[in-house]
Amino acid sequence: MGLILAIIGGLLLLLLGGCFAVVVVVANKGAEEVNKAISQLTPFPSFPVDADGPKHDVVFEAEGNGGADSASNITYTSGFNLKQEAGVSLPFTKSQQLAEGTPIVSLWVQNAAAEGTVTCRIKVDGETVREAKSTGPYGVCRVQVDSLGE
Repeated sequence: MGLILAIIGGLLLLLLGGCFAVVVVVANKGAEEVNKAISQLTPFPSFPVDADGPKHDVVFEAEGNGGADSASNITYTSGFNLKQEAGVSLPFTKSQQLAEGTPIVSLWVQNAAAEGTVTCRIKVDGETVREAKSTGPYGVCRVQVDSLGE
């Protein structure tokens, strides 16, 4: 009886070991396929930003009229740097000094009121380069510059 139990135990160990080996082989094969797929992806495009080159004074502005005295959300980006502020009183102003070629400078402003107009704008070196308005309840105003200095 002890011999039969030993044989059954040995067979179970071999069976479990075989199953474990199959799982490891399949997992490694899957990992190789994932790595292969990742290596074939197109890399994210790079944008030339000359950190030592010319700088621009960029101002993000938002103002409200006709009852729009605050923004529920303000989001502004410079390159891949995104900042958000919530529950902001209007008018709103933020200034940054950004390098020539900084990609995607944008401003989004959402009216927190059920009435009024929100105006948003981006100024570069003192000149308004983009301006937009949104009228109505909880309207969203958005402006964007694709690249500084172009």
